[in-house]
Amino acid sequence: MSQAHLAIDLGASSGRAMVGLLEGDPPRLTLEEVHRFVHHPCMTPTGPVWDLTGIWRNILQGLQAAAAWCQQHGAQLVSVGVDTWGVDWVLVGSSGELLGLPHCYRDPQNKAACERVLDRLGGFDRLYERTGIQRMAINTLFQVAARHAAEPKLFEAAERLLFLPDLLHYWLSGEMVNERTIASTSSMLNVATGDWDRALLEQLGLPTHMLGTIVEPGTVVGQLRDELASATDAPHRLQVIAPASHDTASAVAAVPVTEEAAQQGWAYLSSGTWSLLGAELTAPITTTAAARVPFTNELGVGGTVRFLKNIAGLWLVQELRREMKEQDADADYATLTNQAEEAEPLRTLIDPNAPQFASPGNMAEKIRTFARDTGQAEPDNSGRLVRCCLESLALGYRHTCELLSGVVGHPIDRLFVVGGGTQNQLLNQLTADAMDCPLISGPAEATAAGNVLVQAMGRGAIRSTAEMRDVVARSFPIEQHERIRGNAMWTEAGERYLSLVADSSAVSN
Repeated sequence: MSQAHLAIDLGASSGRAMVGLLEGDPPRLTLEEVHRFVHHPCMTPTGPVWDLTGIWRNILQGLQAAAAWCQQHGAQLVSVGVDTWGVDWVLVGSSGELLGLPHCYRDPQNKAACERVLDRLGGFDRLYERTGIQRMAINTLFQVAARHAAEPKLFEAAERLLFLPDLLHYWLSGEMVNERTIASTSSMLNVATGDWDRALLEQLGLPTHMLGTIVEPGTVVGQLRDELASATDAPHRLQVIAPASHDTASAVAAVPVTEEAAQQGWAYLSSGTWSLLGAELTAPITTTAAARVPFTNELGVGGTVRFLKNIAGLWLVQELRREMKEQDADADYATLTNQAEEAEPLRTLIDPNAPQFASPGNMAEKIRTFARDTGQAEPDNSGRLVRCCLESLALGYRHTCELLSGVVGHPIDRLFVVGGGTQNQLLNQLTADAMDCPLISGPAEATAAGNVLVQAMGRGAIRSTAEMRDVVARSFPIEQHERIRGNAMWTEAGERYLSLVADSSAVSN
């Protein structure tokens, strides 16, 4: 029988269960979506929290659907693994009971906690040289500081701190571990050792007793609990394997870079709600230049460092679409993209990373206000609004690649784009136009592919990251995009963009 692996891939607004089959010689990977669902944070008096029971119910439905699909198609389901967005976490008591619901990273309490932590440490540079993680108020360290200040007794009762995929692996198997790639998003690991920086937390007056064992991606956590196997008709000896549990780490593991291209200067862009753009390194970089950008040093598969910058992504367009859908039921992504393609180029630009665009609501008005405040023409229809966002993202990618090249010390010869954003062909072409190098896009399902292939590596069916990438390259359609518009207009737009970013940064600081 063909062996199948189940990837539970959770984004910050939706989740899906994807069955992966690795077949043939040389092997090819096929993916089958067997369950998809949406989820949203829920507002409570103490802040936004994730609908954890709803997510868990859908995971079990996905497991049941995967088991049924495998039975129908003569495949043997052998493992399951979960990846999620980064930074969010829970506390678990000595009995295994969950102590409170996980807060959403967009909780406004985190910003004040971030300022308190940095003041106590003497500034961001002190934190960066220890952790190598960029400053973002959403980072776990600041979340922990916020929750500890509000409810210290929760931590006194806690036995373990688990990140969301760690918790879901625990619920699946009954075993608790912290997977390394998701832990590395926390700003709580020491950049030199890759282990918990307990001295840092103690300096901040934060507890460390709940920090557990960190394991590598591909580790077998345990076996599916018998009661879950019985409830879902899944195999009773189904292995629970921690993939690269941070969704970006799974996506980067599935970048289809060839061995030849890997010897050159390449960068990756994981494109979705967020954009994460960076290079794969063998050692962290915590220089002053890296801190100034800042680039973050998160961990990847096979001992690699994901040296990247979190920047705005298709969140902007998602928010526009959500608002427009309330007025026009036909305002789907395809329609909005077609309208944007017809709009005049480079009419209005924004700084997509400006703080006002990070929060939900009134996105169209926020963009128009930014245009007014910077002396630009206001986008007065949906096509102009969406094009403004896409062109600004493309220029943001261009600028980040220039900064990346300067820090790592070599040019970026090609940009590999993976994730759901690859399906936006207009954004792909605008980015290729803005860049000085070819853009290679695909696969859209990089996160699920990486999740499945790391599980296969944990079982010995895949030997290395290079072999994983060869499998991806032969299994999925990959497109190359070249510049079709002249360089001069993008050079001028790039200068305008940098001016807007500088002004926006001055205002926010």
